[in-house]
Amino acid sequence: MKLRLAFAAFGAATLTAVAAQAADATANASATIVAPTQLSATRDLAFGTIAKPTTGTTLVTVASDASASATPTVSGGNGSVPVSGQARAATFRLIGNPGSTYTIGGNVLSFPTAGTNLISPASETPVASFGSVGTIPNGGATPGQQDLYIGGHFSIDANTAPATYNGTLVLTVTFN
Repeated sequence: MKLRLAFAAFGAATLTAVAAQAADATANASATIVAPTQLSATRDLAFGTIAKPTTGTTLVTVASDASASATPTVSGGNGSVPVSGQARAATFRLIGNPGSTYTIGGNVLSFPTAGTNLISPASETPVASFGSVGTIPNGGATPGQQDLYIGGHFSIDANTAPATYNGTLVLTVTFN
């Protein structure tokens, strides 16, 4: 019996000693710092001067491109562009982590005070300055920066009142 108690006491002491042992392990740590994502309008959309048609309906389009001086295309009716080189697409600058992606959630052209004078205004599909729309470029002149060029269109007819119409082009981007 004394022997059993001695072994039991020795076993309890051994268990207590094992439980009190300390052990160390090392894990790596990392942090990735990225540039804050930014979106800003750097150039306004301009259609220039357009002569309204006397017959039919004329579609006026400014293409989505980098040109700082362009002439809108007109089709249908007999509307025209009396002064060339006054149009340009809007430019929006995206800044973010090179290689990061984004989605365009909205691209809306509106002329709230035009009423029915400008028929069906809408924006054109964006075009990227470098790389492709949806990814901030890794290369190019400025990695992590991309310009998006966005044009627009609307139609006019003989009933369109001569005036200067002001509107907005709103681009909504979600950075992933």
